[in-house]
Amino acid sequence: MIANAIWRRVRKALALAGVIAFGVAGATLPAEAGPRPPDRLEVLIQAGGFLAPDGQTITVSVLARCPEKWAVQEALITVTQTHASGSASFPLTCTGTFGLAFRVAVPTSGAEFELGQADVAAVVTVNRGRTEQVEDAQVVDVDPIILVDFGDRMARLRDGGQALDVDVTVACPMQTTGLPSRIFVFQGQVSAFGGFTPLCDGQPHQFTVTIEASDGLYQPGTALVGPFVEVEWEGHSFIFFSNEPIQIVV
Repeated sequence: MIANAIWRRVRKALALAGVIAFGVAGATLPAEAGPRPPDRLEVLIQAGGFLAPDGQTITVSVLARCPEKWAVQEALITVTQTHASGSASFPLTCTGTFGLAFRVAVPTSGAEFELGQADVAAVVTVNRGRTEQVEDAQVVDVDPIILVDFGDRMARLRDGGQALDVDVTVACPMQTTGLPSRIFVFQGQVSAFGGFTPLCDGQPHQFTVTIEASDGLYQPGTALVGPFVEVEWEGHSFIFFSNEPIQIVV
């Protein structure tokens, strides 16, 4: 399984604005309100964007809803940086329920995306006899995604259980620098770790990490593997960690 987990920063509060249009039926008649925008038509960009290791996508999150029985004509997110931009749709269905969260990987239409900041715009257009639209726009910080893959999820016993070899594949964006990282393996009362340093050039690289037990012997069977992978960019540290099942084999 490939997983990713990156977090950082707290963003500013966001707000939505609604617009009501008014028209005049005639010079001698009182002003008459035109059709109101439908209730429960909202879109809200969430804090933070995340750059894929190859620079081809930035993933952003958005909350959106539209009134029940309306039809979605467009639900679109656009990401723009100085030298790159792209757009992607998201599968909004009109149920009237707020809190529908969409995590959207927006591909670049040309040059690679970069770490730093990006302008993100979201638009939802719906129709039910008339067309209505709502928008949101925010500047978000773009942090790196670290991809970690244990392939067949197997660790190989060595030296009668005194050590293990674990293959791990890691990818991180070219702008980042790999820092000393660790792979932990836990089995019962036995736990230990081995070290490696990721190579961050946007491409996946496989490392064979040797883990030497210091308080017992590993045995064939199920264990937990815990990667702790760290990279740096412009003085900021980004960490991937998780606990996943792994099989120890002879």
